Amino acid sequence: MFIIGTLRPRGGLPPRANDQRPELEPLGGRLHGVQPRWSEPSLFEMHRDLRGVSSLAPLLAPELATALSTRAARIAELRGWPPRTLGSVRRGIRILCAVHRPGEVILASTIAQLTHTAVPANHVLEVFEDLEIFLDDRPDSLDAWCETHFASLAPDIRAELDIWINILRHGTSRRRPRARSTIITNLGSILPFLTEYAAKYTTLRQVTRDDVIEWLAHRPHRAYDASALRGLFRTLKAERLVFTNPTRGVHGGRLPVSIPLSLTADEVESVAQAALQEPALRVVVALSGIHALPAHRIRSLLLEEADLPGRRLDPEDLDRPLDEYTAEAITDYLAYRRRRWPNSTNPHLLISRNTATTTAAVGTFWMDKLVKKLPVSVDRLRQDRILEEALTNGADPLHLAHVFSLGAKTSLRYTSAIASSAAEQDSRTS
Repeated sequence: MFIIGTLRPRGGLPPRANDQRPELEPLGGRLHGVQPRWSEPSLFEMHRDLRGVSSLAPLLAPELATALSTRAARIAELRGWPPRTLGSVRRGIRILCAVHRPGEVILASTIAQLTHTAVPANHVLEVFEDLEIFLDDRPDSLDAWCETHFASLAPDIRAELDIWINILRHGTSRRRPRARSTIITNLGSILPFLTEYAAKYTTLRQVTRDDVIEWLAHRPHRAYDASALRGLFRTLKAERLVFTNPTRGVHGGRLPVSIPLSLTADEVESVAQAALQEPALRVVVALSGIHALPAHRIRSLLLEEADLPGRRLDPEDLDRPLDEYTAEAITDYLAYRRRRWPNSTNPHLLISRNTATTTAAVGTFWMDKLVKKLPVSVDRLRQDRILEEALTNGADPLHLAHVFSLGAKTSLRYTSAIASSAAEQDSRTS
């Protein structure tokens, strides 16, 4: 008779696995060397309040704090974090390890509370990414919006609507996923329709063609609302969730098409003067007014896509020659960037105070705030450049599509604007 686990093999005890700890990977991977010998299972998930928790409090998981601190130092070296940011991240790690025991899962919602203690929660989240002890429990904003606005719908209508939303978000083998802004716009268009008919019907199979026509007759933006309803019922018909498509044959009118307009001489002079005030603004003006890049493409432009020695610009594999004005604007901005954020490793050309220590592109809010100093929008600058190209090359839609990577309808819209302008001038001279 013997007690299990008390027998010792000859030659002494084998070395423990945690005597020699492998080094932590700089990004991702499993967190080695912090597995405890024992762990106490939790009876239930308890919400933790980090208010009042000091970074000097005794650590419940000192090994985890040491490993995470080392990991944070390596990420800081890769991302170019300043010492102050690294110190704040380490302070946040100590706060978390002061309220979590070894082996306990750390939630993203708990890490988000560090913002109230002047700790950059996004940088701390980057340290915890892809680790087994981390659980991202942050709710999706689109799901929260749908839950708020569609909570009063009948269960069958809500289930049919969720199928459409899921196809819009993730796509199918024949349909590509839609942009988040497009999904929100479509949902906002059909929300009044669903709210009005939710009291009458329990499923969208009960909606008739007369219901659609009657509802669209009083809508201020009839074309947009009809397009959203058409997309909803087409999807449901394809998925065999409705017997007939009530929007078939219903014409909501044509979507309003904006006519591209050229800039006046005064507007061009005002844009040139405003661009001299800030290096980043000058780069935006050059990329939109000379190369006709849209705003989202300017924000996502990478450093490697601007070849200054070779005088080439390669956004989305277009491989364009880099003119003198754009090259000078990018050179001046890079000098400003090196002075302002010397340790930044962000691969994008344009960065801000919030993205300098990350790999993300600048957001739309930053771009909108930057271009407020211009008398015209970035889209107007882009339109003026495309119109200039159309005038120079005889309004050839194929040429515009090749040079600026435009679609067929967009190219024809610019050539039609040139043709209508020429016809108007001929009528005036005659």
